[in-house]
Amino acid sequence: MFTLLILLAILGIFSGIFVFYREKFLEKTDHIDTPLVSIIIPARNEEKNIKKILENLKDCNYPNLEIIVVDDNSIDLTSQISRSFGVKVIRIVEREEGFLGKPYACLKGFENSHGDILIFVDADVELEKDAIGSIVNEVLEKNAVVSVWPKHIVKEPYENLSMIFAIISAMASKSFTIFENTKPIGIYGPLIAVSRENYIKAGTHYVVKNEVVEDFKLGQAFLKASIPIINFLGGDLVKFRMYPDGLNSLFKGWAKNSALGSSAVDFSIVIPILLFLLGSLIPPLYYNISPFFYLYIAYVVLIRIFAKRVGEFSIISAILYPLIVLFTLFVITYSFYATFIRGFVEWKDVKIFTRR
Repeated sequence: MFTLLILLAILGIFSGIFVFYREKFLEKTDHIDTPLVSIIIPARNEEKNIKKILENLKDCNYPNLEIIVVDDNSIDLTSQISRSFGVKVIRIVEREEGFLGKPYACLKGFENSHGDILIFVDADVELEKDAIGSIVNEVLEKNAVVSVWPKHIVKEPYENLSMIFAIISAMASKSFTIFENTKPIGIYGPLIAVSRENYIKAGTHYVVKNEVVEDFKLGQAFLKASIPIINFLGGDLVKFRMYPDGLNSLFKGWAKNSALGSSAVDFSIVIPILLFLLGSLIPPLYYNISPFFYLYIAYVVLIRIFAKRVGEFSIISAILYPLIVLFTLFVITYSFYATFIRGFVEWKDVKIFTRR
């Protein structure tokens, strides 16, 4: 029995290495060209975040920006703060039937934009001054869709509970496997950059109008239209702080995406991720037996390496990773229940119905 458990734990280590072998950070580049770029920010009750991202964009060194905030029926000061920066604000009070909030907000932002390059970015993303120019260069050079998984900012202890979610979210796009030429299977929702022509060619956000996890489905629409995808880790240029409003917000946020996100990803990446998670739970159960103790240390080191790629998570969170893995699996289990049995998930005081 112990031999089988040791083999499963080792398999989990190799599975993790397989899906997150490479790191590919967005890096600073000099401007090749400076076409008009439309920054489209879908925002619902984002008064705590909108000021920071607009300040980032005001200070960025890209010279040709059109900034559009799409206020999705906020009941806070999102619109007022945005207008104080002199940017274009579109307020949505009623959505077209069949649309969910974010896809509709992105679509309306596009319809009111003029840029040759479109960058859809969440309000909680923080952009260094060189980020926009570097992203635009990648879009122009490769004629591709570029998306970025931002580096997680961690300020409160409970935010370390996002560590495993951050790692497996980066893994899920299949962008960093041991095989360098592996084609990505999706994109990251927090920041998506694409030429206007390719966005229209893929069908715009209309093709994902009723998707809760619209990013992977939109990525598949780009692939179907033969538009290449390039995914990056945010590194020092693109960051965000997820769920700063407490543990309940963190729980609901990850629960909203987990079940539907995993169902949108193919088994070639889901299976090794599950092997990595489940394999990591074996060594702590028998840590007083030497092979398992060394396997536990190996997982601590591996998770620490992975965590540093995606965020500012503490070293203690890597040492205590079994607790965070259990929390992650609990949230995923709850997400499957809420999504497929109860029929809805909750986010920002809105029920999002998941049964079609």
